[in-house]
Amino acid sequence: MRKFMGFVALFALGFAAGAYVLNTYFPPRGGVRQVVAAPGEPTDSSRTELTNLLEQRPATEPAPTNFETMLRVASQRISPAVVNVDTTGEIATWRGWREVGGRGSGVIISADGYVVTNNHVVRIQRQVARDIFVTLQDGRRFRATVLGTDSQNDIALLKIDGRNLPIAQLGDSDKLQVGDWVIAVGNPFGLGTTVTAGIVSALNRSLEGQGAPSGFIQTDAAINQGNSGGALADSRGRLIGINTAIFSPVGANVGIGFAIPVNRVKQVIKEILEHGSVGQAWLGISYADISDPQIRRFLQERLPEVQFPANGMFIDGVIANSPARAAGIQPGDVLIALNGRPLRTIEQMQNYMRTAKPGQQITLRIWRDGRTQDLTVTLGVRPEGME
Repeated sequence: MRKFMGFVALFALGFAAGAYVLNTYFPPRGGVRQVVAAPGEPTDSSRTELTNLLEQRPATEPAPTNFETMLRVASQRISPAVVNVDTTGEIATWRGWREVGGRGSGVIISADGYVVTNNHVVRIQRQVARDIFVTLQDGRRFRATVLGTDSQNDIALLKIDGRNLPIAQLGDSDKLQVGDWVIAVGNPFGLGTTVTAGIVSALNRSLEGQGAPSGFIQTDAAINQGNSGGALADSRGRLIGINTAIFSPVGANVGIGFAIPVNRVKQVIKEILEHGSVGQAWLGISYADISDPQIRRFLQERLPEVQFPANGMFIDGVIANSPARAAGIQPGDVLIALNGRPLRTIEQMQNYMRTAKPGQQITLRIWRDGRTQDLTVTLGVRPEGME
């Protein structure tokens, strides 16, 4: 009888342990433990509060007492606001539809549940993921909705139904200098909240071939798969960037990571609140500022007899089957005006295209072979990965 009771006790203990492991590490496909329902539509007052928060001056945090405690204090300040972002969706294969998932990070920027992350974190291929869940450090798990995205800047704004949540204090990325200490906080490889440290290696970096604007923060703080959308914080724990990409010949961290400056993130969030998804309109051209000395030197060497305009966007490529090609734009043209307004900087063009909508008609004045003409273009939908 004693052996039988021992067997029963051992079986019960094993069953309980197995159930714990299954529920903790392998949640059922049809549901997730401790998940709060998806939030309702944000109210106007909620949006206004977030806009006011973005416009506040960065909080002044006490300076660390010494180098030994500096990064520890910074980590303690920012880490509670950094969350894990898990996504689930379906992709089409030759065998039919297959369910896939993804992992990334995010940062809570308001106590009532606004979360910023990367656009690519919340997408399964080209589509916004079917299910998006946000998990806090304390284990609370929320279903999130996507309020809007910016594909060009790789930013997404999420909303969860939370109250009195830990938030990241927003810093001022314009005050960063090369050599400043920073920490990266995120969810690499799905391990959970992880902190790495480094310095600002460079400022105003460009990611060639990524279709993104310049101005990224480069850091040697370790950033790996899953860190996307997480926080880059200064030595006082203030958010100064959103980690978004790495340069690596081996696919893992080699000490070259990039973050979107928080001042740009603030502007993007304001645009998302006003316009919804931004950066979706597509023209289908590659261009450069013709007033750039390098561009003018290049053109003068190859076409010394041609007098190009002093300002505008020099078109060095037009994509096949694009709205620009359909409208008759050609490589070598110079865009000198957009909807009647002179184009003098790349930023003008980029800022307009970010808030334009697919299907919208625009008028471009182009210079070609010494003559100008107006062309009407109907904007398309930006293909994934295209400029």
